[in-house]
Amino acid sequence: MMGVSEILVCRVCLINPWGWGLDLLQLLDLFIQWDWSTYLADYGQPNCKYLRVNPVTALTLLEKMKDTSRKNNMFAQFRKNERDKQKLIDTVAKQLRGLVSSHHS
Repeated sequence: MMGVSEILVCRVCLINPWGWGLDLLQLLDLFIQWDWSTYLADYGQPNCKYLRVNPVTALTLLEKMKDTSRKNNMFAQFRKNERDKQKLIDTVAKQLRGLVSSHHS
């Protein structure tokens, strides 16, 4: 059985047969699996799992997600699990900014 990310990539490949579906698949896998430790540890390696995920794209999507989460959860700061999730998102965003700045330097 195919997962959501595989179905989306199949649809993308039907629309765009030039191959950017792999970029989308890796990006979706990164966010669905929340595999930031692997992405950050392996970034820049020739055989890394998320080779096609651009840190600028990942950061942009993560910050949109963070902004939406903060707007929709006005009282989230009162729940510990929501605070922990926001701290994790902030930490990952900070590390991605570091990757972006070192990549552009």
